[in-house]
Amino acid sequence: MKELMFQNQTIRMVEKDGKHWASAADIARALGYARADAVTRIYDKHKAEFSASMTTMVMVETADPQNDGLLLNKTNARVFSLRGAHLIAMFARTAKAQEFRRWVLDIIERHQAAPSLIQEWFAAKAAVDAQDRFASLCGRGLSEHKRQKPPLMSRLLTITERMQPSLQLT
Repeated sequence: MKELMFQNQTIRMVEKDGKHWASAADIARALGYARADAVTRIYDKHKAEFSASMTTMVMVETADPQNDGLLLNKTNARVFSLRGAHLIAMFARTAKAQEFRRWVLDIIERHQAAPSLIQEWFAAKAAVDAQDRFASLCGRGLSEHKRQKPPLMSRLLTITERMQPSLQLT
């Protein structure tokens, strides 16, 4: 999940500590605010309602594309989880706020419904380990173990291969 699209508005997702966050500026644009700091002002007004899992600060580096991408400066920027973005939209009073709230909930629901690749790997690994324990506990289970382990190992290998980074050359 690198970018999300809401009504032709790109919301770039920043990864920090294994979680994905959306910038306050992107959320402000998606909600239809003219000023990028509108979301920060909403947050400041309702700060007590946000948990640490809903918002955090990240260091943002700004590069100058006309000067070979040399770093211009580093600044702290507020970012929000999808739950935090939804709460911001609850306080927003723009024409797009209601639709944005629905959209965020749909994204959260889709994200929760689909297990991540690492969750799939852990589930497959747990099944292989359970099968090994089963075989060692009972000699009668050895034939069952020999029958069930190859497809489990195949699934684990398939998921492991999908986890490996690949170059997409076009």
